[in-house]
Amino acid sequence: MKSNFDASRLKQFLKDFYAVVGIRISVFDDEFTLVTEYPETPPAFCAQIRKQQSGIEACIKCDRDAFMRTSRNGEAHNYICHAGLTEAITPIQLDNHIVGYAIFAHMLPQENYASSLANIYSRSRKYFDSDEQMFDAIHALPTYPVSTINSSIRLLEAIAAFLQISKVTSWSTRDTVHQLDKFIKNNLSDDLSNKVLCRHFLISRTKLYQLSVENFGMGITQYITSLRIKKAQDLLRETKYSIKDIADKVGICDYNYFCKLFKKTTGLSPSKYRLEGPSLTEF
Repeated sequence: MKSNFDASRLKQFLKDFYAVVGIRISVFDDEFTLVTEYPETPPAFCAQIRKQQSGIEACIKCDRDAFMRTSRNGEAHNYICHAGLTEAITPIQLDNHIVGYAIFAHMLPQENYASSLANIYSRSRKYFDSDEQMFDAIHALPTYPVSTINSSIRLLEAIAAFLQISKVTSWSTRDTVHQLDKFIKNNLSDDLSNKVLCRHFLISRTKLYQLSVENFGMGITQYITSLRIKKAQDLLRETKYSIKDIADKVGICDYNYFCKLFKKTTGLSPSKYRLEGPSLTEF
């Protein structure tokens, strides 16, 4: 499923947070696509790196590596970016599934400042036209106590919790419906009870019913039954499978119930439908 963010509300929140804390935040969706960030323009140091294709590629790879680590362990953490700056990332979760990522970017520790600068120089010199240009860009970056940087993880986790509580993020309804329909059609022979579907798509029974009525024009049980009967009709017309086998293939294993349901839906018993249908093809 694809996540969905209220970008305008999210941007205002990031703007307010920056006014208080002064740390730049970028938010990405579950497909690693940038949703919004504030401030919108990166500091001069990062802007210079991104003027070069190799710099852009390095930034993208660094972000993706952070996403993948976070996706695997499901936890917030600090890390050093490819250019030597300190960043923090946390997953944004909804119903125990990751819907996106928030990153505190471009932090520089006050402690061991000289050592950090030496690391940045060695990593980033190739992106600048001169040492003076690089020096000016680095020294324009804000510095933070290590305690603040370490606390950034807890701040990010609080932000992620706020985004969920305030309903800034959600699953995309259109994508959920598409995936739901695809899952049902690909698994007609399996258990498609409300319990199974709700667990698989992380939605309530009420939401499942609502989505089905709004998009399929009927309750979810009725929709699944209609698909099963339609598939049974196709199999009766196009194959020589036994009626019992067809019942199994469409997920209605009780033979008598299948025959009763089929006749109720089509007006004909399965055997009569087969006789009155078009010529059979080999399977």
